[in-house]
Amino acid sequence: AGDPLAIVAGHFRMAHTFSGLQRYDQADRVVESALAVIGPMAEGPDATPPVLSLYGAITLTDAANKAREGRRADARAAIERAQAIGRRLGEDRNDFDTEFGPTNVKIHAVTVAVDLSDAGEALDIAEGLDVSHMSPERQGRFYLDVARAHAQREQIGDATAALLRAEAIAPEQTLGHP
Repeated sequence: AGDPLAIVAGHFRMAHTFSGLQRYDQADRVVESALAVIGPMAEGPDATPPVLSLYGAITLTDAANKAREGRRADARAAIERAQAIGRRLGEDRNDFDTEFGPTNVKIHAVTVAVDLSDAGEALDIAEGLDVSHMSPERQGRFYLDVARAHAQREQIGDATAALLRAEAIAPEQTLGHP
């Protein structure tokens, strides 16, 4: 009943909504349901780029949720799965407005590292990462997370510079971010 990819894309958005509300248990259930549908479609050799993009995006959502829950090993495993999907896809795409690809995987790896209080790792991943071709939302989130990493290391000047960059790119997102 309906296009399975459109349903998974809906789950992707729903998981983000639950995560934003800090309802990680509900986000986890939505992610698990989406992965159960898209996983078998994506694991075959004939998986299309849109399928891989959705699979990767849901996997990144899973990684971020696990990190926010403090589930270090699960978050890292999900990031590794997303990296493999990104390598398989081989390019940044925007199927179903997911912006999935190798760059977004690295952006999420920064987020996961910061959420797990691994500021040095986050800054190492962020070093030299070009996010200029990503949407303002993705760029803004990246610089917010870079600012958080610098703040964790008490590098206030660098944190402020990253916050100002985030604000210049995505002012509403930056000002509304906790």
